[in-house]
Amino acid sequence: MTSVSYQLKSATNQTLGALKGILAKGEAYASALKCEESALLSQRFYPDMFALPRQVQIACDTVTRGAARLAGKEMPSFPDTEQTFAELIARCQKAIDYVNAVDDAAIDATARTTLQIPMGQATMPMTGEQYLSGFILTNLHFHAAMAYGLLRTQGVQIGKRDYLVPA
Repeated sequence: MTSVSYQLKSATNQTLGALKGILAKGEAYASALKCEESALLSQRFYPDMFALPRQVQIACDTVTRGAARLAGKEMPSFPDTEQTFAELIARCQKAIDYVNAVDDAAIDATARTTLQIPMGQATMPMTGEQYLSGFILTNLHFHAAMAYGLLRTQGVQIGKRDYLVPA
C-alpha cells in the first residue's frame, strides 16, 4: 500500500508543477497578445464561480492545509494577494515547498486516525486516508482543472499533456 505522505507529495508535485507550466503559458500568451494579464486572470466560467487566481489559491491551500492537518501542525497562512501570473506561479512553488517539507512520518501517523475536518459550520470525521482521497486530492484536481479550463477557453495553447506533466 502506498503511504499517505507519498500520495500527497506526488500529487502535489505533479499537479501544482503542471499548473505552474500552464500559468507560464498563460503569461506568455498575454504577453504575445499585448493584453493586460488581468484580462485573462479575471475570467470565470459562470458569475458565481471563482476567477482563475482564486482557483489557484484554493488548489494550493488545499494541499498545504491538508499536509498541516494530517501532520498535526499549525495551519499555514498565505495571504490571497496574487494578481499576476508570476505571483500565482510563486504561490504554487511555495505550496510545493511547504508540502514537501512536512515530515512523512507525521503525515503517515494519521492514516487510520479519525480526524475532525471542518466543513462550514460542522465537522466531518474522516481518517487521514479518507481525508486525503476524498477531500484533499479531489479539491486539488478540481481547482487545477478549473484553472486549466479557464486558460484554455481563452485560447491559451495548452493540452492534456500540459495538465499531466510538471513543467
